[in-house]
Parts: sequence; structure tokens; C-alpha cells
Amino acid sequence: MKLLKFIIKRILTMIPVLLITIFFFFFFMSLAPGDFFSSYYQNPEITPETIDYYRTQFGLDKPFYMQFLYWLKKVLIDHDLGMSFSYRQPILELINTRIWNTVFLNFFSLIFSFAIAYPIAFYFSYKPNRLLEKNVNFITLILYSVPSFFLALLGLLVAAKTGLFPLGGATSENYHLMGWGAKLLDRLHHILLPVLIGFLGGVAGSIRSMKVLLEQEYSKPYIIAVRAKGAGKVQIIKHAFRNALIPFITGISGIFSSLIGGSLFVEIIFSYPGIGRLMYDATMRQDYYLVLTNMIISDVLVLAGILISDILLAVADPRVRIK
Repeated sequence: MKLLKFIIKRILTMIPVLLITIFFFFFFMSLAPGDFFSSYYQNPEITPETIDYYRTQFGLDKPFYMQFLYWLKKVLIDHDLGMSFSYRQPILELINTRIWNTVFLNFFSLIFSFAIAYPIAFYFSYKPNRLLEKNVNFITLILYSVPSFFLALLGLLVAAKTGLFPLGGATSENYHLMGWGAKLLDRLHHILLPVLIGFLGGVAGSIRSMKVLLEQEYSKPYIIAVRAKGAGKVQIIKHAFRNALIPFITGISGIFSSLIGGSLFVEIIFSYPGIGRLMYDATMRQDYYLVLTNMIISDVLVLAGILISDILLAVADPRVRIK
């Protein structure tokens, strides 16, 4: 019951945080010069009256606080996040498939990174000073230092030279004609290289951070006491791993937020129809409601990550109690 009350209380506190964030979004967007329709005034084929009409329809002629209230009414009463200016589509329809493309891409990249990084970190932190460890450290240092957009460009070059991977998109042109098994293979074929790029970028940082955390734990007095009691390797690793997880758990909110924005360069370079590329284009075009939706999704993921990290921290560390 304490845990349930804690979750409900934390969710209720998220609501005013989101509302305040959205309010300031409208405020700062109002400070930017012009809006989406401003550039159309330079087009002689469109009359100023037509442009003013659409600005009025979208409420862009009103003060920022009126735009905020207008948007809030549409969300609460009409259950509508608004219309995209540039795509001429309801935002819910526009992001429906794209957000899942991005989540799947980043989710699989993170899973593969953790599945490979942690066993490697366990091994080398427990048995240091080996030639193999030095080589792994050198490789991970290079991968960690290389920008994600450069890795994506290299991946695109490999795809173009070898023809083993598609050059862009999430599906083939004849995707709608395939059976369900062929559709699954087609999606895996398109997502394989972007996932590999995300994996290479994430695995290096995961190995280095977890290795450092485990080495710090192995040097602490409680590990020496555990060894003195005659504990085996498995028990020692178990004690060290549980305590090394605590800094990782506290940073889990950043991992949740990266599910949306963590693959921006990969999506742009590979023309992958994800939410990151969509929101980048929306920001460049001043597509207010689409940018606002991206901000809300990111905020919700961060707040959900903080909530989950608090719960996991209470489970992993007996010194922490949910109150």
C-alpha cells in the first residue's frame, strides 16, 4: 500500500510539472520572431487575408497565454493534441507509427548494449591487467569518442558499397503486399543497421562506466570483509553488482528520455521514419503543436524514468525506503 500511494502521489505531482513546462513553452515560442505562416507572406500567390485566416484558425494571432488555454481546452475536452501545420494532419495520427519506430530502434540498441557490455565489464573488473583488457579499453575508447553522426555516415557508406542493407526507410515499397512473416523479416532487415550503429555508440560507454563502478566496489572494505569470510566469486560479484547498480538506477530517467531523442542523427542520415527526425523537421519549420507534442513525450518519459528509478532504488538498496 505504501508503494501504491507513493506511485499515485508521484503521478499527481507530474501533472502540474507538465502544465508549467507547457506554459513556459508557449511563452518562449512567443518570443521567437514570426511563426509557421510568416514565410507565406512573401509568396505573391497567397493573399495576406488567407494567411491571416489560417493564423486565426490556429490561434496564432492571440497572446501566448490564450494559445495555452486554447490548446489545453482541446486536449482535455476534445482529446486532441492539435493539427500539424506543415503536414496538415492530426498530430496523433502523425506520430502513431513514427514513435514506435523510434522506440523499437532505441530499445533494441540499449538491450544489446547492456547484454554485451555488462558481462564484459564483470569479467575485466574482476580480472584486470590483461592484454585483452587493454585492447578492449582501446576499442571502447575509440567508439566512445566517435560522434554518433560519424558512425551513422560510416554505416550508410557500408550499406551503399555492399548492398547488404537498405539505404533508408523502415519498410520496402511492396511491404503491404507481403505476408506477416515476410513483413517481419523486412522490418528486421531495415532496422538491423540503425540498431547496430546505436549499439556501437552505447556499448562503449556502458562497458567503461560499469567497469569503473565495479572496480570501485571491489576496492571497498565490505568486499575485503566478504573475501575474508571465504565467499566465492559468485557471491563477491553479486555484492559488488548490487551496489554498482545504484548509480545506474539513479540515471535511468536519462535512458528513458533517450528512447525518443537518442537516434536523431541515425534517423536523419538513414531517412528512418522516426519521431526524432519528425521533431527536428517540426522545429525547423516552427510547427508549434508538433514540437510541443515532442516536448510532452520527452517530459513524460523523464518523469516516468524518475518514478521507476525511485522504485528500483528502494528494491536494490535496503537503506532506501518508500515513504
